[in-house]
Formats: sequence, structure tokens, C-alpha cells
Amino acid sequence: MKTTIIAIVAAAGVATAADHTFDISGLSVDEGFGAEFFTMVHDFGFAGTVTNVAWDVNYEALGGSWASEAQIAIDTDDDASLDADVNPADYGAGDAPGVFAYSGSISAASASSNGLVYLTLYDSFDDAGVDHVYGAGSFVTVTYIPAPGAAALLGLGGLVATRRRR
Repeated sequence: MKTTIIAIVAAAGVATAADHTFDISGLSVDEGFGAEFFTMVHDFGFAGTVTNVAWDVNYEALGGSWASEAQIAIDTDDDASLDADVNPADYGAGDAPGVFAYSGSISAASASSNGLVYLTLYDSFDDAGVDHVYGAGSFVTVTYIPAPGAAALLGLGGLVATRRRR
């Protein structure tokens, strides 16, 4: 019995990473930052920290929009600050319309008190009409680690469930 309790409490302190992949294939952007319908939300269900953002995207910048204007932002707690901002100009996107593809990852340390992580697609300059369209196979993956308190609560929930069964 003691061994079981010690094992459960020890496991509660171990943070396990969770990944969520946002599929942005086929989405189009024709607004600047803050347009609600370009924001996707994932609820991890517990407090934690975004530790990594990885992406593999391809898109077409249309009309007067430049490939370098297509932006991807990761945010926690919807506080309107960009916790991780992916700028294609940093990966060679030019100042002209056309098709562009890039992939990579960045480390992050953005805490979420409620488990919500927001992905916003926007254009750094709002041209008339659709600015860019993401092609098939465009994904952004977020790695999330539970806060120690959240992991402990999950472990204690397991302990209670074990005790109830006996």
C-alpha cells in the first residue's frame, strides 16, 4: 500500500509533454492580427507551459500581398501578446507574391494558467482581398508541459480512484 502511494505521488511530480497539431491546410488570410476567425484554440485542460513550436507550411501569397507578410502567432491565455511569432522573412520569404514553403521550430517558454493555447494566422499588411492561402499539408505543432501543480493534481486524482476501487 505504502509503495503504491509513494509511486503515485512520485509520478505526479513528473511532467509529461503533450503535443497538439493545428492543421492549417486550406485556410486563407485576408486580415491583420486580431481577426477572430483566424484564431484557432486548443484546450490542454490544465495549466502548463508551451516549450516548443514546430511548423511545416506552404502557402501562396496572392495579388499585392508579399510572401514575407504571412505571419503565424502562438499565444497563451489570449492576452494579445505574441508569445511565439513565426516570421517567414526570417526563412527567406521574399517581398513579392508567389508560393513559399518553410519548416522549422523555435523554443518557447510561455505559461498558460488555464490550459488554452491560441494559434493566429494573420498578414502583417492588410491588402485588399485574400492575402495568402495555406496549401495541403500545412501544420503547426505545439509542445506543452503541465505545470507541476497540475501534474500533482492529476496524480492525486489517480490515487483517489485507486482507493475507491478497494
